[in-house]
Amino acid sequence: MPVIIRTSQPRCTPLRFVPTLVHGIADYLVAVIVIALPFIYRWPSDAAWPLLGLGGAVLLYSLMTDYELGALRYLSMGVHLFLDLLFAAAILAVAWLVGVPTEERWPLYAIGLASLVLLATTRLRARGEPSALATRSRA
Repeated sequence: MPVIIRTSQPRCTPLRFVPTLVHGIADYLVAVIVIALPFIYRWPSDAAWPLLGLGGAVLLYSLMTDYELGALRYLSMGVHLFLDLLFAAAILAVAWLVGVPTEERWPLYAIGLASLVLLATTRLRARGEPSALATRSRA
């Protein structure tokens, strides 16, 4: 008869190897970069406003995520990753839907693709830590 060993730590697939702490650092860096890009490249306001909104949205939902760098810890990591998917799609769309010059779109493409890779490789919970949401629901 096979022996089954159960652990209290969340299972981590080989694909999900990025710690949530690293993901959180990337979130805040991406928010700042996306907000700064229109000013660095001096893009017109029709390109700037969507990027300011997207950067602000990343900052807001990162602050609300249940991970090491979250302040409010209201959103689960799964919801956060879904929002990252929406962000990646939006940043890739903004690159060609608004007035961003063709030769200056590469940062938006790089951020969008990096976001997709990061959301596919990030762990769903910090290693060895119970979710703050789970702890709150038990109380």
